[in-house]
Amino acid sequence: MTTHQTRFKFTQASLKALPPNNSNARSTDKEYSDKEISNLKLLVGKSGQKRYLLRYSINSKKRSITIGKFPEIDVSDARKIARKHITLIASGVDPKQERESHKQMPTLDQFFNESYFPFIKQKKRSFQHDVQRYTDYVSKRFGSTPYNEVKAINIQRLQMDMLSGEGFTKAYAPATCNRTLALLKTMGQQAVAWGIIEINQANKIKLLKEDNTRTRYFTLNEMQKIIKQALKYPNQYAGSFIALLMYTGVRKMELLTAKWQNLDKGKRKLHIPMTKNGKSREVYLSDDMMKIICALPKQSNNPYIFSSMKTGKHIAEPRWAFAVVLKKSGINVNEVCFHTCRHSVATALVASGKDLYDVMIQLGHANIASAQRYSKVTEQRQRMVGQSVSDLISI
Repeated sequence: MTTHQTRFKFTQASLKALPPNNSNARSTDKEYSDKEISNLKLLVGKSGQKRYLLRYSINSKKRSITIGKFPEIDVSDARKIARKHITLIASGVDPKQERESHKQMPTLDQFFNESYFPFIKQKKRSFQHDVQRYTDYVSKRFGSTPYNEVKAINIQRLQMDMLSGEGFTKAYAPATCNRTLALLKTMGQQAVAWGIIEINQANKIKLLKEDNTRTRYFTLNEMQKIIKQALKYPNQYAGSFIALLMYTGVRKMELLTAKWQNLDKGKRKLHIPMTKNGKSREVYLSDDMMKIICALPKQSNNPYIFSSMKTGKHIAEPRWAFAVVLKKSGINVNEVCFHTCRHSVATALVASGKDLYDVMIQLGHANIASAQRYSKVTEQRQRMVGQSVSDLISI
């Protein structure tokens, strides 16, 4: 039996206010029509469950196709999906047959491993970060869920749980939460482009506010202690890596992937073939730096300076070694990370009177704007500038 139809312009508030269908009604659902797209319907069951439906005719046959549940799909998204179906119908394509002809909806894990990863591996040099974020934060939460069933509310909960540490081994910084959300946004964008899903649900979630002010850095005394303890560390490769991070300020992956063929002992420089900004550069080495590198034994069949026992591989990030070195140096491990070494080198250069161009060259920044963040870091430098102004205008 055809249900009684009520026609009005759908809004979030109006659909939310609709009561369940009368329990004594002969029909299971009560049907409402949208004034903006008349073929777009909302069916409300006796339990109060609400779902969108598009009714249409094709080849003189009346048909309908389910769009999704309310409020998991909001009104604007329901209209977008309905318009896509209407466009197909106008061109003689039955959207229901088109949907049924497609293969079964992949899970999020299947989409990532079979479609997204092969694609991004060719497009993005830092694709390993996507793999790490997906594996550590996303896959465990809803990797086995069909992609079209991962809704905005699921992604919102993941973000908040990461921030609070609920279900994880620790609470994560807003920056980590944002990088994970950015990954889901990019995945969703590709999934929509490839026709896997209709709506990129991740786009509905906002990024968290980040405090990018860099306040923690190693003092010169701390840097000296860290280098001393690093060179005492039992694993020579790990300890030397940490010491050279502190000396050079290079990015950790630039140093980890350094090969013996990139080292010019005569000119005392290390060639970095590819940096984060897509360019190569040279790192000029002091006597102390050269001494550390040349003391490292070369492993046969391994081209890397910081070589692991596995043939042809460099060592992994020595996080445990870094934590041990920091502890022995009297530094709180939770306040810093590998990147603090880079930050500290820049801060030390600025504090010693070097200009921002020097910082840009040493750290391999693409432009001076990247180095400007360090010009305001040290309290000592700010006090010196303030005193200079006072000295100039004192009467």
